[in-house]
Amino acid sequence: MSRFFRSGQDSESESDLSSSSSGSEFSDDEHQQQRPTGTSGANRFARATFDSDSDSDADVKRVVKSPKEKHMEEVDKLSRAILKAIRANEWQAASEDFDKLGAAVPKLVKALKGESLPTIFIRCLTKLEDSTVAGALDKEDLAKLSAIDARSFNKLKQRMRKHNKAYTRQITEYRANPVESAEEEEAQAPSSASSDSEEEQAVPSVKQRASAKSAVAAVDSDSESDDSYWGTGSEVSSSESDESDDERRGRVGFSRWLKKGPEKEEGGAKEEVGAKKARKDKTQRVAVAAAAAGADDDDDGFATVGKGGKVVQKPVVTAETLNKNLAAINDSRGRKSTNKKEMIQMLETLLGVAANPLQRCKVLMALISAQFDNSASGSYMPLEQWGRAQNTINELLGTLEENRQISIYETADVHEDDSDATYTNEPITLRGSVVAFIDRLDDEFTRSLQSIDPHTPDYIERMRDSVPLYVTIVRAQSYFERNNIKDSLCRVVLRRLEHLYYRTDQVNHHVEEAAARLPGSAAPDVGGTAATIQRLCSFLYENAEPLLRIRAMLMHIFNHALHKRYYVARDLLLMSHIQENSQQLDVNTQVLYNRALAQLGLAAFRLGKIQESFEHTVELMSSGHQRELLAQGIGQQRTQQLSSAEEHLQRQRQLPFHININLELLECVFLTSSMLIEIPAVASANTNPEAPRAPISRVFRRMLDFNERQVFLGPPENTRDHIMASAKALASGDWVASRDYIQAIKIWSLLPDCEEIKDMLANKIQVEALRTYLFTYSTQFEAVGLEDLSAMFGLPRNRVYALLARMVYQGELQASLDEVSGVLAFSRANFEVSSRLQQTALTLSNKANAFADINERVFELKINGGQPPGDRQQGGEHGNRGQGDRDGRPGYQRGGGAGGRDGQRNPNYGRKDGGGNRTPMRGGRRGGSNQQRRGGRQ
Repeated sequence: MSRFFRSGQDSESESDLSSSSSGSEFSDDEHQQQRPTGTSGANRFARATFDSDSDSDADVKRVVKSPKEKHMEEVDKLSRAILKAIRANEWQAASEDFDKLGAAVPKLVKALKGESLPTIFIRCLTKLEDSTVAGALDKEDLAKLSAIDARSFNKLKQRMRKHNKAYTRQITEYRANPVESAEEEEAQAPSSASSDSEEEQAVPSVKQRASAKSAVAAVDSDSESDDSYWGTGSEVSSSESDESDDERRGRVGFSRWLKKGPEKEEGGAKEEVGAKKARKDKTQRVAVAAAAAGADDDDDGFATVGKGGKVVQKPVVTAETLNKNLAAINDSRGRKSTNKKEMIQMLETLLGVAANPLQRCKVLMALISAQFDNSASGSYMPLEQWGRAQNTINELLGTLEENRQISIYETADVHEDDSDATYTNEPITLRGSVVAFIDRLDDEFTRSLQSIDPHTPDYIERMRDSVPLYVTIVRAQSYFERNNIKDSLCRVVLRRLEHLYYRTDQVNHHVEEAAARLPGSAAPDVGGTAATIQRLCSFLYENAEPLLRIRAMLMHIFNHALHKRYYVARDLLLMSHIQENSQQLDVNTQVLYNRALAQLGLAAFRLGKIQESFEHTVELMSSGHQRELLAQGIGQQRTQQLSSAEEHLQRQRQLPFHININLELLECVFLTSSMLIEIPAVASANTNPEAPRAPISRVFRRMLDFNERQVFLGPPENTRDHIMASAKALASGDWVASRDYIQAIKIWSLLPDCEEIKDMLANKIQVEALRTYLFTYSTQFEAVGLEDLSAMFGLPRNRVYALLARMVYQGELQASLDEVSGVLAFSRANFEVSSRLQQTALTLSNKANAFADINERVFELKINGGQPPGDRQQGGEHGNRGQGDRDGRPGYQRGGGAGGRDGQRNPNYGRKDGGGNRTPMRGGRRGGSNQQRRGGRQ
């Protein structure tokens, strides 16, 4: 019989039920006093009963809570809800509760007035950080979530990075002593817990849980007590199996609470369904208990419960079965359904049971491959995974160093002997590639530097891993040298060279010292880093393949130029003949070639070789794509739009920020060199007709013309403005202003010998200002004194004399140098060269003559009906009357000795027969005037 229809003698148990279900604070006697005697169980639910009870609502005791207790309860409830949602992987609910928690915590902090926050809140924050930031879900786990849960998870992950900074101290204290914090949580928990506190009471606390069986037993015992409270287990199961929830909801009023009478069916189908449902409920209870028992971070002493409530037994791994398990793991690599994290955990388990170095080497190689496979292909490898992979590679190298009888070759046979457990240290060769691990580790390091913003502390923190990586490369080189593996040795030597060539000797010296202090590193080479680079490059010149030799040569050239050894670097480049076949190289090698040329230009400039510096950098700087050619970024493409694939490839080729050449410094060097070459050439072309007028540097000439066309020019601000202002001052002969503008450029401070370069530039500007002055004003003087030139430009007299002698010898000046009197005397031919105004007038006259000739040709076509002059000659042969000129004036022939412009008379003038077979001549219209003009000029 149902519990609700028992007589009044069960009032005590009914009052217990009502008190436990309603959650009120009345005792059993108070319930019996409020309920009329003799009322049956069904009448308790009648409206009249509730109406009579409502009269006594005024006597109900109300509990008044302070704002502090209310806020404590709210934060406690939300924190427990978030923890429950994390266990169930319900990230949408966790995100919503976290938003509510963020609004409730400030109120609680205000109410606490300086007291510590509840431990359940700190535990919730710690669990959220561990689940989102530290232990973020991988791609496979995110794919299993719904779209809403995945977005909520990513939202929480982004918010936790910033949110937990305010609670760093509390989280650190909780992590240091989580058990003690849990006890404090139980002590600080409020008396009235949330609705799910009853379920948590059934699960033992942290201190009471010793195994999963105890948790399961607790849940079973609690479920049995509930069954005995509500009635016998057979009644509950039969009532649950007899009627479904849908059928019960279909009833009206009190009938939905009535027990449906048993129906007799053949075969006992109802009993079977009830038994299955009871077993299902028990299975769910077991799973819930196991999940509650494993809610903490560590699961020591717990068992994994699978389907059907059965405990999943982990496979037993021993040294004898290691090869079999390792083969199974290798076979599962690359499959879509393979869980990469579980594979790594299994390999770590195999590494723990390895009985000898041979088995350790096998497991370590498989573990390194699995760790690299676990990283996403679209981005760089996470730093923690990269660190674990590096430690695994170091462990492999350490095992090979301690057990030199074991060697790893790429071309070795596959070792499939199952008797590894009985290995007795005999020489053996395994199949694998250590250099491939080194290449992948270095590539992932470079990819991470490409992805991290170089202007943040994260980039500097990442750069700290370069020294341990360099030690790993050196250890691999020692291993290959000991085993005489040439191909792998050349590749790893090139990797080591890539970490050294772009640094100065001082930086490399500190790197070598720091590497020597790390465990497993070799002693530094004798002779310094320059000798080390020379030894590495010489080894590659002798043993490497052509592509590796070319790369080693370019790195060697770059390093020589970096240390101001320009002549050595230039001779090495010329002897290698790399520039002849540079277009056939791969993209990365072409980038390295461009970097070597740029560094050569900087080295020549530092030594004062202005012409050589210009020649090395002109092709690179004139292209307009310096960033792409040096792999330092992607420039704006005006004419074409790059596809996403091409842009991705260019981003992959980019070099890390700390390797880049300063483009502003390179442009400053190029423009300064162009100024010192172009300004004297422009002055020479204006006075010397035989001088070439083509611009030497089109980029500089274009910038200078644009600057001269500006209506208003303010004071120079950037590097280009300073160089343009210096160029105009140099053209006018004001070498002091030109020097000041150049030395005011701040980019020179990036060079190690800044003051020496400024002094060199001041000297160069004095010399070029003197040459420009002589080219410009040579037509205005008959002679110039050496003393005057020396005082004007601040140069010694001997230096001025040597400079003038060279200019006269090379034919740049039409003058003679009188050493006795100290005078530079210009020749008569130099005076015949007109001044700039005369040259402009002559140019205008020549253009006017050309314009008149064009007009005459157009007029002849017009009067001849559009026919060329040859048709008029044919008309003269038929007896037409020829005329010397159209307007009746005597005609003059053009060109040579008979040209009309030379004032010679046309012998056909005045002939009556029209000139016979002679062609009518043009030019007589201006014949006399030309004769007078040329005669006057003579």
